[in-house]
Amino acid sequence: MKRRKVRIFASALALALTVSMSGCTVSINMENKNKKETETTETAETKEETTKKETTEKETKKAKEETKKVDPTATPTPEPTATPVPQKVEQTAPVASQQTTSQNQYVTYYVVNCKQSITLRPKPDVNSGEITQIPLGSAVSYVGAAENGFYKVIYNGNTGYALASYLSTTKPSETAAATSGQINTANYETYYVVNCNESITLRPQPDVNSGEICQIPLGAAVSFISTASNGFYYISYNGNTGYSLASYLSSSSGNSSYSTCRVVNCNESITLRPQPDVDSGEICQIPLGATVSYVRTASNGFYEIYYMGNHGYSLANYLEFE
Repeated sequence: MKRRKVRIFASALALALTVSMSGCTVSINMENKNKKETETTETAETKEETTKKETTEKETKKAKEETKKVDPTATPTPEPTATPVPQKVEQTAPVASQQTTSQNQYVTYYVVNCKQSITLRPKPDVNSGEITQIPLGSAVSYVGAAENGFYKVIYNGNTGYALASYLSTTKPSETAAATSGQINTANYETYYVVNCNESITLRPQPDVNSGEICQIPLGAAVSFISTASNGFYYISYNGNTGYSLASYLSSSSGNSSYSTCRVVNCNESITLRPQPDVDSGEICQIPLGATVSYVRTASNGFYEIYYMGNHGYSLANYLEFE
């Protein structure tokens, strides 16, 4: 019985010891497991930090290398600037040279029928001004016919207009021999000076303000060349070529194409007006006793007349036919 108790006690002790040892094993195992997990976590964190550190070091190294490549403190080397290629500048030749060069394609004309020179003008108009004077006998290049009896010509590099009546394809020496120093009037109609007291004015241009070449006496014969502007005829008289008012010229000797009127019924003078109207203004005053050329009867009691190269209207009550 005693032995049996001893056995039972020994068994109980062994069981207790076993249970105790088993709990210890479990605890040890749990601690080891926790330790391993902790070590694993620490190892992972260490590796991650190591990786981050390596990455940072690589980035720092790369940045240093880039810094070495591009030094902000270094003076930048300027890029070579391309030398500009000079552009070809087209130079325009003077107009005179271009015109002179092209004159070969035009017909040559010569200045005739004048005393010294004729006028080259910017437009085919006697009132358009002057480019230059072309001396008698000079050669010009004929470009073409223009209006108002002008030719377009080139002279000394200048292009302009000159009256056709002063230009000929015949050289001046031949013209002079044929005309004895004057214009050949054989082919022109003869007109006579009429409707004036003593003489009329031969002018260089068809304009009453253009000056005077000479006076043509009443009854003198002239050569009619052509009709011009402003009521003028282009004529030749005694070797002089110019313009006179048509109202003082007639194709019949001693007869006028216009009737003559005399100023009467006034104290001192009457008014020549631009229109048959007392409010139309004034061209000039016509003295008492002066003669005028009657053209026709106009409206409002006016006559259309010529006086001293002026064309206009005056009241019929102050004019009396001779």
